Amino acid sequence: MRNSAIILAGVVSLLALAGSAQAQGVLYDNTTNFLGQAFSNGNATNQAGNTITNVVADRITFTGGAGQSILSFTFSVANLNTVAVSARPRVRFWQTDGAGGAPGTLISGFSFAAISFTAGNVGLFTANIAAGSLVVPGSGDMWAGITFDNNTGATGATIAQLNNLGQGLFNPPAIGSSNDSHWISAAAGSNFVSSPAGTITSSPFAANPVANYGWQFVAAPEPGSLALLGLGGLGALGVLRRRRRA
Repeated sequence: MRNSAIILAGVVSLLALAGSAQAQGVLYDNTTNFLGQAFSNGNATNQAGNTITNVVADRITFTGGAGQSILSFTFSVANLNTVAVSARPRVRFWQTDGAGGAPGTLISGFSFAAISFTAGNVGLFTANIAAGSLVVPGSGDMWAGITFDNNTGATGATIAQLNNLGQGLFNPPAIGSSNDSHWISAAAGSNFVSSPAGTITSSPFAANPVANYGWQFVAAPEPGSLALLGLGGLGALGVLRRRRRA
């Protein structure tokens, strides 16, 4: 059984990226319209001492920019736990040339130092990266995914706590587009390979909400940003609902 979670929030006060939707060089932005809900990765597994979750990925379509280098990207992290949890976010990017449009050719991936994620909260985090390390595919779209681990136990995060980390749901994108589907890896792990095993689910939440996650990609550096900058929470999360999916 695959364990997933949807969380429903009350009224939230959004922390927008300063000028993000208007910034020059933004090729995709879905960080402004937070839906007050999130999805947890689940299936955390101890692999040779390192406990790591499934990868959950969103298929995104850029507004132009094929062949351009991405110089900064933003991702969301949801902590569904009632306590702060420290974990390493590890992001993965694939072309959409796999069977049936699934993740195919590996483009790039990045593993960050551990971050302490606030309890019951969705936050946005921005990373500046080297030119050429992430390039917009010629197709104009790609899969963007994330997994979490406890760095071989160094962060102290338990299996249960890692299971309750995931991504915030946002819609509609301010720039670019995303369809109502997501991809989940068949097994926990870094999945830093081409054509990883997994499943695409169309309209996994029956379109309420749509399965679009918080990502932004910029082809020009944001002035004054750090190598990895937490931008704060989007608001406290409310009632937790659990669903089990085969």
